[in-house]
Amino acid sequence: MSAAAPSLAGGGTLLVERAVSAPPLERVAALPGRRIREITVLHPALAARYTALVSAVALRVDGELSPSVAANRVAVASIDPPRLVLRSFRDERVAFGFRVARLARRTPCLLFADVRECYRSIAPDVVAASLRALGCDGPSVGGVAAFLRALQERGVEGLPVGPDPSAVLANAVLAEADRALERLGAPHLRWVDDLVVGVDGSRGAATVLEVAREALDRVGLRLNDEKTRLVLDPASGALPRGISVARSAQEVG
Repeated sequence: MSAAAPSLAGGGTLLVERAVSAPPLERVAALPGRRIREITVLHPALAARYTALVSAVALRVDGELSPSVAANRVAVASIDPPRLVLRSFRDERVAFGFRVARLARRTPCLLFADVRECYRSIAPDVVAASLRALGCDGPSVGGVAAFLRALQERGVEGLPVGPDPSAVLANAVLAEADRALERLGAPHLRWVDDLVVGVDGSRGAATVLEVAREALDRVGLRLNDEKTRLVLDPASGALPRGISVARSAQEVG
């Protein structure tokens, strides 16, 4: 590594060498029959630096998010000491289930969609543009983008999967889809990159999908068509992923 290489941890390049000498990616095996999930494990000093950088923008990001965003909301953020705490996953998931059930009672159909390879597809420049769009200050945005670029040079693709700071940055990027759906007037909820949208049928679903695709394309993301589905009469049964609704469903384009 050359002496000019950026230092991620603020302590010279030696720390970066040590962090990279142990591969930053750790494969975590799931239960039998479940897919293997790969997460990024950063050197502790890099993790602390990442937390400090994102904590500088976290409260601004969270304050600008739509009420439709139900996951990875910020509870505590501080730079010194570097600390970032998200709201309880369990509590938020339970609340999300109730919110989906309420949405199901108010709309004839529910459209479910998510993003393909979301975190890995989010580029540093897109993060920077998204943070600026939410009103974050220039130096803080520059620090986050530079850190992500340096990680990218060391083999970490997109946002590191696993660390809480990545969840905050993903929410900032995905806010583009929230804004587009709100301009359309489509009632929706978002859990990380999973969208749940109330629609009046397949024609309304097609319009929502077109708007969502265009919004995601602006931030370099793509819908996962294989997981897109329309739930008819959602208030009558049980939702996909165990939330609670659905009698019949059909694929939508």
